[in-house]
Amino acid sequence: MYIPKAFEVRDNTKLYDFIKSNSFGILFSQVESGPFATHLPFLIDENIGEGGVLISHMAKLNPHWKNLSNQEVLVVFSGPHTYISPTWYNEEDTVPTWNYVAVHVYGTVRIIDEKEEMVELMEKTVDFYEASMPNPWNTQFDNKFIGGLMNGIVGFEISINKIEGKWKLNQNHSIERQQNLVNGLKTSNKYNSIEIASIMEENIKANK
Repeated sequence: MYIPKAFEVRDNTKLYDFIKSNSFGILFSQVESGPFATHLPFLIDENIGEGGVLISHMAKLNPHWKNLSNQEVLVVFSGPHTYISPTWYNEEDTVPTWNYVAVHVYGTVRIIDEKEEMVELMEKTVDFYEASMPNPWNTQFDNKFIGGLMNGIVGFEISINKIEGKWKLNQNHSIERQQNLVNGLKTSNKYNSIEIASIMEENIKANK
């Protein structure tokens, strides 16, 4: 990913937290016919290996998994994003742009074959996404119905080799300009304008 120095985030804790909050990613790899992508939920465990791991699963009918073993792949996690109008700068000689937050993860895939490990993967996934529910759903993964569904999925783990973060928030402009954009974003209801305004405000405070 092209990352100008002003937009680069290298704090792994911040990047891991971002993935946990924006965990629906896109898995990219190369197959014989060309590039292939699958949209999937991912869990990250930063305590495994040197750089942590991502875990996920996909439908067994999806041919993508058949070429993944030991392959280096890219997973893209997108956060809030929004259009920036030049009118918000309150200055001449400005142009439109787009602000956004994104993390790219590169790693090597291991297909999960063991039933016990697959059950553990699914338990972790359910627990993670159900944690915020008022009455979390739970089940026994060894019952006949769930067991039948488990036969239709493939689990995998990605050992993280490299992680990149890009917070494109006009950090290459003056604080005054950035604040003008925050004020403008708060008047908009398009895309994720309010979320980007909030992140920009946090960034401005951190750099004053």
